[in-house]
Amino acid sequence: MFKSKIQNLKFKISLTVLTLLILWLALMPGESAPAGLGWDKLNHAGAIAVATGLAYLSLQPRRWAATAAFLYGASLGVLIEILQASLATGRAAEWGDIAADLIGVGCAWIAIKLFQKIKNI
Repeated sequence: MFKSKIQNLKFKISLTVLTLLILWLALMPGESAPAGLGWDKLNHAGAIAVATGLAYLSLQPRRWAATAAFLYGASLGVLIEILQASLATGRAAEWGDIAADLIGVGCAWIAIKLFQKIKNI
């Protein structure tokens, strides 16, 4: 039990650091943003997928962890676009970015469900 709490704390800290990094990268001025994975939509999908997975791991062993992680990832993606639209960062909100974020959440959801199925075998 104690080991599980320490592990959950590590996942929560990792999720917090990753979320702050994602927000920092997404809200930095457009001209100074790094190229990342080379394609903006892949950056969105990959970052949100990892954040969704970490959210799931940090909420273990709760039965609702997958649903909460899904909502976390989707909300983070939408929040980024709202902030990009409302802050003067030289960036613009895009529906395509939200779609890429949701694809990332969906990929993480599939991975979580496969993990749950394998874990229960």
